[in-house]
Amino acid sequence: MTASPMNVSVIGAGHVGLVAAVSFAEIGHQVVAVDENAEKIALLLQRVAPFHEPGLPELLEKNVSEGKLSFSAEIADAVRDAEVVFICVGTPARTSGEANLLAVERVARQIARRLDGERGPVVLVQKSTVPAGTAGRVRRAVRLENPAIADRLEVVSNPEFLREGRAVQDSLEPERILVGADSAHAFEVMRRLNRPLTDKGCSYIETDIKTAEIAKHASNAFLALKISYANALARVCELAGADVVQVADIMGADPRIGRSFLNAGLGFGGYCLPKDIQAFERLASGWGYDFPMLREVERLNQEALEGTLRKIREGLWNLEDKRIGLLGLSFKPGTDDVRLAPALELAKRLLREGALVVGYDPEANANAKEELSDLQIAVDPYEAATGVHCLVVCTEWPEFRELDLHRLRAVMAYPMVVDGRNLFSRRDMASAGFIYFPTGRPPVDFDAHLRGAPRVDVAAGPP
Repeated sequence: MTASPMNVSVIGAGHVGLVAAVSFAEIGHQVVAVDENAEKIALLLQRVAPFHEPGLPELLEKNVSEGKLSFSAEIADAVRDAEVVFICVGTPARTSGEANLLAVERVARQIARRLDGERGPVVLVQKSTVPAGTAGRVRRAVRLENPAIADRLEVVSNPEFLREGRAVQDSLEPERILVGADSAHAFEVMRRLNRPLTDKGCSYIETDIKTAEIAKHASNAFLALKISYANALARVCELAGADVVQVADIMGADPRIGRSFLNAGLGFGGYCLPKDIQAFERLASGWGYDFPMLREVERLNQEALEGTLRKIREGLWNLEDKRIGLLGLSFKPGTDDVRLAPALELAKRLLREGALVVGYDPEANANAKEELSDLQIAVDPYEAATGVHCLVVCTEWPEFRELDLHRLRAVMAYPMVVDGRNLFSRRDMASAGFIYFPTGRPPVDFDAHLRGAPRVDVAAGPP
């Protein structure tokens, strides 16, 4: 608990903003969160989280009950007494790939109009992922909107490094906190705000604003690069008859490389990585630097999905009138977020080719159905597998590992599994009688299975 609670406002109660608001309240500050979406505010006033994030409902209930967290639809209510105001609105990609910063500008102008020129200084913190130079544009927008408070409002860049599914944990136990500012007062305010976290040993980095802005894009682009490298490596391993999981384990044993983000699969999705790669590439291009590596990361990400689709076609020949089940619909486990989820893109491709597609996800069923109305939704994994000619693992939810494989096989029309996340072991799938196509690993032999011969010798091979 901080010794000196601060008045904090958070504008935007989405995945970033709501987690930030709850976390700042949890470490002792007085927080008001604002969102223009009336339905979302209505839910929050009832202490209901509008999206799935582990740990969020409990902390929401706790901090509202203790009076440290409140919600409003009016920015004026939030900024009236605030020492720190966070901008956490969305920055979706335009058709050009550039970040759409209209919401950021609108919020900056609304804040400027509602600040009293006689009040003390306010630190305006940009937490949404934005291109370098945005802080300067925000400062200019504030000055034009309300010159009386221009000298009392300081702009800071404080990018978030949250992982959906672990966002609350990442917020309360961050690996690093990055603050970009250009005044001693702004730095001191941010130190006081984050002291409960830094006192526990969290790495705290201070830099200029543009460096902080670029660091966020650079981090996400590099993580995407590692994933795409692993996916390209999977294609090589499939051609060579090698095991990409073991290759990645060997690579990851080198501390210069590390094992994280080297899991091959259908490719990355979600709101951040695809959008930020495009935005970073366009940003570099605008400064006169061609960054072809980022375009290749995007291409390899699409290739990963195509690889999964190719295996389905290989196993089923024609897709018309085939029933295909998808296990997992969110873009990653631990969230109900289906934005740019590989599973839904795969479902769209399959539907276009005449297949009937049914899916199941522990948290994202409703969001997936809203996104893709032609997708049939099952109530559990076994219903999703019932009568299917192929079952595809799209999201590596831990509960899928515990499925009864013999029961799963018994309800399927064809015992065929395409594992886009290498969730199952080849040994277990062979033992249960499946035709099995993992990613970047040798398959459980298809023709041998049909002949009734031993499918694959897995005793001495990779699991």
